[in-house]
Amino acid sequence: MKHRTAWAIVLLLTVCSTARAQFPWQKPEKRDPAEVARIVGPIQQREPSRDLTIVWVWGIDKLHEKGTHEYAWVMDRYANELLPQVPRVTVIPAMWFPEKELWEKADLVVLYLWPKPNWDYKLIDTYLARGGGLVLIHLAVMQGSGEELAKRIGLAWDHSGGATKWGVLASPISLTDAGKKSPIFERFPPQFKLNDEFYWNLRGDPESITVLATARAGPAIANKPLPAPPDPNQLDGKEWPVMWTRQVGRGRVFVSLAGHNYFTFNDPYFRIIHLRAMAWAMRESFDPFKPLVMLHLER
Repeated sequence: MKHRTAWAIVLLLTVCSTARAQFPWQKPEKRDPAEVARIVGPIQQREPSRDLTIVWVWGIDKLHEKGTHEYAWVMDRYANELLPQVPRVTVIPAMWFPEKELWEKADLVVLYLWPKPNWDYKLIDTYLARGGGLVLIHLAVMQGSGEELAKRIGLAWDHSGGATKWGVLASPISLTDAGKKSPIFERFPPQFKLNDEFYWNLRGDPESITVLATARAGPAIANKPLPAPPDPNQLDGKEWPVMWTRQVGRGRVFVSLAGHNYFTFNDPYFRIIHLRAMAWAMRESFDPFKPLVMLHLER
């Protein structure tokens, strides 16, 4: 089988979940099942309107401890356990940047991986121009200087002058007016907590994106230990983008800066956001993906 080698690597790398995170004091948020069900809503459409091919792009990160940047585990969870349960959906894992043939057959490309050089932006441009969907999670926004990637997704990690900072996602996420109207955040509260990592002061044009959710930032940790959650007085008072969308040609792009912690992908709120964004990027109903929200949350 073509992807057998990739699956073998996953089996070697996949570990049982713990609540480990960026810092020991970060813990998963407890969600009320009734509230999750209310946000998800009833299922009226059992399958997508067409056959869909999703390419899930991943890569190995040897610098972070277990519990963060679990690219292989997350790929295995979504590509092997969750998404194949949706009728008419085929999922193909791709390690590092996908080959041309995968871009040509994909309806959606999900990028959740450690940075690696030599992305072919012509392939991305052609893909978006024909109406492909693109979802980027967390460190997928770091690529090269950030200039070329920002042209496609709006904002990217700035490696040109070291302007981008990172730290904890310290305050509740706030939905913008656009976020409150977006199907990605339908029935969500205007503010909610998500315990993860945050990047701010990214490179690109903020006017080129539709910001859906924001948060205040600070302090910049630069890999320094943070013994406790930041005090509100340590935050900069600005509302920085956390999640956004962008229309590129006929293509749709969704970006989430959250996605650092292992347990984030088992948070029902993040599952809803992620799956809705995927459906939105493919111009499909979220309904067939709703049963996945509460599946396999145990590890």
